[in-house]
Amino acid sequence: MASAPASWTALRSFMQESCGVLLGEDQHYLMEARLAPVAKTLNYPTVEEYVSEACRPGAPKSMTSPLVDAMTTHETSFFRDGPFWRAFQDLVLPKLGVFEPGNTRPLKIWSAACSTGQEPYSLLMFLDERFPSLAERTQIVATDVAEGVVEQASRGTFSVFEVNRGVSAPRLLKHFERDGGNFRIKEKHRRRITWQPQNLITGWPPMEGLDVALVRNVLIYFPEATRALVLKKVRAALRPGGFLGVGSTELIAGAAVSPGWYPAR
Repeated sequence: MASAPASWTALRSFMQESCGVLLGEDQHYLMEARLAPVAKTLNYPTVEEYVSEACRPGAPKSMTSPLVDAMTTHETSFFRDGPFWRAFQDLVLPKLGVFEPGNTRPLKIWSAACSTGQEPYSLLMFLDERFPSLAERTQIVATDVAEGVVEQASRGTFSVFEVNRGVSAPRLLKHFERDGGNFRIKEKHRRRITWQPQNLITGWPPMEGLDVALVRNVLIYFPEATRALVLKKVRAALRPGGFLGVGSTELIAGAAVSPGWYPAR
């Protein structure tokens, strides 16, 4: 087996230090596959030269942001994991007290590592279908470390392939409009989401009093110490009685009310 180039070692260190992502020693094939288009766009003759420049201390954001965008995983889909959504309706929302008579306070949700936006948009479609008055007072902050991905998500435009992953025909008609050969989610959903780049490792958003924080399918990319730190900070942003949502196969300390759902503590 060919040894990994020195630039791969530099890239692994940069990704872990800058955004907590732990790349495996044997995954160096990803560097060429994911960064070749970036290096070409930025006029670097080789990927190794681009990585060397981008991973040096003090490299400008214009150089590092495309690298982080390319090297982070953005796998997602609409309404990912059906049981997770059923538990949100049947267990989490009632425990949050959102259906109590006279309760008109906003439902505050943070979708961390939101990728291209399918998770926060799924939330709003879900609430709009079942509890429209609650959807009207729902406030969502959606963040991701990849700035280009956040910008893409904010536009709410998805290809036929993307909407076919989780969006039924009735939902497509109800919540989307045609945008050339693509589909764009309707403005009433887009306006309820605040989008912002956010690094879970090196910075922290000024959020508190959240009802729900979703950090799904991202903890698996962090080493154990980083995972524990992120969870501690996320839980601190939840109000008493709030809920943390993680991937259904991600096991963390504490008793779950359902796979993927944990009460604040």
